[in-house]
Amino acid sequence: MDDRYSMAKRCIGIDIGTSHLRAVQIARTPDGFLIEKAFGMQTRRSTDSPVGILRALPGEHEFDRHADIVVSLPYHAMFFAGTEADAAGVQALRAGEVSILKDDFPIPGQDILVQVCSTRTLPGGDHFVQVAATSIASLEEELRVFHEARMPPAAIDTSVTALRTTVAHNHPEIAEGAALILYVDESALNLTVLEDGDILMVRNIPVHMRGVSNDASSAEQVAAIVEDEVEITWRKAFGANPDAEMKIYLACARETAEPLAAAIQEKVEDRLVVVNPYAAVQVSPGVEADFPVFVAEGLALRALSADQTDRADFLAVYNRRMRPRWNTGRQVAVCAALLAVTAVIWFAGLLIQLSFLEKEYAHVKQEIENVFRTALPEEKNVVNPLVQVRQKLDAFQQESELFGPFQPGRLSALATLDRLSANTPAQGNLILDDILVAADSVRVMGSCDSFATLSQWQQRLQEMRVFDVVDTQNQKKDAQTGKVHFTLSLSSARTEP
Repeated sequence: MDDRYSMAKRCIGIDIGTSHLRAVQIARTPDGFLIEKAFGMQTRRSTDSPVGILRALPGEHEFDRHADIVVSLPYHAMFFAGTEADAAGVQALRAGEVSILKDDFPIPGQDILVQVCSTRTLPGGDHFVQVAATSIASLEEELRVFHEARMPPAAIDTSVTALRTTVAHNHPEIAEGAALILYVDESALNLTVLEDGDILMVRNIPVHMRGVSNDASSAEQVAAIVEDEVEITWRKAFGANPDAEMKIYLACARETAEPLAAAIQEKVEDRLVVVNPYAAVQVSPGVEADFPVFVAEGLALRALSADQTDRADFLAVYNRRMRPRWNTGRQVAVCAALLAVTAVIWFAGLLIQLSFLEKEYAHVKQEIENVFRTALPEEKNVVNPLVQVRQKLDAFQQESELFGPFQPGRLSALATLDRLSANTPAQGNLILDDILVAADSVRVMGSCDSFATLSQWQQRLQEMRVFDVVDTQNQKKDAQTGKVHFTLSLSSARTEP
């Protein structure tokens, strides 16, 4: 395959009728549209299962498994009607509203699915709308076939609009003025009236074309029916006889085209155009279709065209109809129920968590008591283990500060005595009679030979930078002995690092 086409977007159009199944795969390439695959088969026998044929397309016939699939409803399942509506009415019809058309179709109102085929602005400002309709049952039957074949469609279009697309793409001149498309199949004759490319009227007329091949007499009979129906249809659409400039575009099987065209040409003179479905599309080598590809080709072309404003999609309408409607009261009730369930679960979670924490607290409390009894067996009355342990620790710390050398930043009692003794003057006969060592203070009572000796010792203690405050109190000299008695207060004793 050419690299230019390897990444091309592809679509498969599938036309299923009462006795045929036709499929065309088209790729949108930089050079235009390319028909890559074509397959057609009659399904008149009871053994001709559409499901089996569809399943064979990707495998046996090598259709692209990843391409979008667009299908059409058969002619007998489609109904068309024209109505006048204002702008709001047109929007309602496009949205699937059927109340203004419930009496125009042989389908119960609650079972109608509608799509707008075309709109035309009338002189008064209103619009003439051509609407296609089908029943939910017909569409579900079509969906069942494709779902059983495991080939779900991306859209469901109409045969009429697909046929119009094929004719307009290959014969663009149909977009100007009034024209009529005549489609002749094995079981139906379809007349579609167009004005400037827009569909004005659609008529389906049952016929049997199986015998029309090279049989001139059969072709003459069909041509006579066509002549009468064209005149009736034209009068109904325009209120006048057929325009002498009107073109009739004939689309039918290849073997039927020649005798039919010859018979109809005699009645409409030069106004007949035999539709060539390959006039404006490329065809891959080896792809030959000996069956009418008009509808299948048009389905794929409409899906691949950039402008899809007039694309009908009954599948989208069906999905919207089947989607559960928003019930405000019900949704509020559901939300309230969900909130209630959430609150119950949340509250139950809190109770479970509370129970767990209570068990953990009891376990920790028992562990603390066990440790307390092990550490302080002499305590028989357990009131608050943590407070009692703290009191014991504080008492022990106070005792250790007095006698132990293990308190950082403080001198022990022995260290204090050592410092005082080491700095006692050698002369002056300094005698220490009583020493009281507290947590942050030292009181010394003693005697010496003179006030000069006491002053010298006090100065040495201050120069040590061990005691912050050195204060001499109660200094007095004994008149009998000549000794100086004193009381020396030292405070904030700290060790050097």
